[in-house]
Amino acid sequence: MSPDDAAWVADLMEQRRQDYVRFSPVFWRPAKNVTALHARFLRSQITSDASVSLRTEHGFIIAQRRTAEGTVDDFAMDRDGTWNEDGAVLLLAASERLAAAGALTQVRVVTAHADEPKASMLASLSLHVAEQWWVQELVPAAPPGSPGAVNGTGFSGFVGPAPPVYDPGGPVLQADRLAADADIAAIEREAAELGCVLAVIPAAPESALGNSLRERDWSVASDWYLGWPEAFPCPLG
Repeated sequence: MSPDDAAWVADLMEQRRQDYVRFSPVFWRPAKNVTALHARFLRSQITSDASVSLRTEHGFIIAQRRTAEGTVDDFAMDRDGTWNEDGAVLLLAASERLAAAGALTQVRVVTAHADEPKASMLASLSLHVAEQWWVQELVPAAPPGSPGAVNGTGFSGFVGPAPPVYDPGGPVLQADRLAADADIAAIEREAAELGCVLAVIPAAPESALGNSLRERDWSVASDWYLGWPEAFPCPLG
């Protein structure tokens, strides 16, 4: 991609946010009037030496290298494109270019849990779901305080705003550690007391934690796929 593609990419990401909000109305709720701001950020990503930015007629991918892992967050298709064709080609090409720059062991790609066409493509390339982000909408029990790290009963995490392109309506608790015997109901109460409108807890697929969250009527908003696209052997060292 070139810097001139940034506006097109931002429009495509706005289209994706409008689609994703149907899947998880608070977690994926789009902020208003942010397309131009997002285009400026995407332009910086496209021109960065740390990124691989590729496009086809119907979609694009931006991949970054983080130690021995590639990370793909911004990756979308327009409504005329297909994930199994353009999407797969983009992921394979981006992975190959990241690997050409040095040792790389795996690629991590995020998608909405309910985005079945994208998920199917990732699975077809031998990636697997390594982590799921479970979410619970909350009714704040107090005004929001200052953002920052928090330590609660059996958990720790960060309370703060969502990324600027999203607007859940208030602060979000992003948990990063849960004790084995953590009380999910207590976490919900404490997050609400911190003024949060949403709590997010990561869990491995089919884990005991995931089962506990399901019992409390939490839902999966996003899946994090991990692996090496099967069309290329994983580089060594």
